[in-house]
Amino acid sequence: MQESIHRRIFVMGCSRSGTTLLQRMLANHSRIHTFPETGVFLKALGMRGRELPWTRLGLTLGKERKVLGQLRAQSDLPEEEQPSLPPRRIRLNRSVADTVDFLDRMALAHGTDTWVEKTPRHVLHAGRIQEMVPDSLCIHVVRDGRDVVASIVDRARKFPDFFSRQLKPDYAIRQWNNSIRATLEVLNQEGHLVVHYDSLAHEPEKILQKVCRIAKFPYEEEMVKNPRSLPFVGNQEFWKSNVEEKIEPSPSKFPNLFDTTTQKRIEKSLSLKAFDSLKENL
Repeated sequence: MQESIHRRIFVMGCSRSGTTLLQRMLANHSRIHTFPETGVFLKALGMRGRELPWTRLGLTLGKERKVLGQLRAQSDLPEEEQPSLPPRRIRLNRSVADTVDFLDRMALAHGTDTWVEKTPRHVLHAGRIQEMVPDSLCIHVVRDGRDVVASIVDRARKFPDFFSRQLKPDYAIRQWNNSIRATLEVLNQEGHLVVHYDSLAHEPEKILQKVCRIAKFPYEEEMVKNPRSLPFVGNQEFWKSNVEEKIEPSPSKFPNLFDTTTQKRIEKSLSLKAFDSLKENL
């Protein structure tokens, strides 16, 4: 059994940018335990990226504790090996510390000393997460906005019962712009690493070696050769089944999904100059 946590990794970025792909690769490292999307910092700090009034006062409503209860319910550990839920807290810092301790103990119970949590929209609170969670690394996965918008809209058309609000490009445009802006705010700050989807898909070994070097644990070839299937993806997010099948770049759906007029409108609305600036700094 491991006795202490070595590293806490958060994978974040806009939806459909490759965050699940990276999580799946990392999950096959012998020292890593990975969690389902918890959204715990969205619950604690605010779903839209703007801090809630009470959090500015250092207070919490304790919604993050409910997330931990859900993790316990989904865990494959025997009941006696699962960490107990922390007490209810009023102070945000205490509650976050309890949350991190719970995730630590869950990972240690699985015999690992590093854990990965992947909630794409955690990128909106990237600075606060890195500040509040010791020994943390925030990995931002970025992808061309045109491809992200097309992928989000395509998913909504295939599964309208689950994504009815995302059928029009405007939702995806807003999400991508906000994510890129949030990543730019912490670019080059310690504890943050930006990964381009194209590089991850074309050169996974190179990217994973860099991640391991920064996180200070050895690279393992199995991360690329035999990426682990994530049971919570298949059970809860079946629309990601293609991510579970293979590792290869996804072709752009943008030219075929939208007519020329719509393409121009989308490109005009996206912060593509900011994205180009971001790529230059990678």
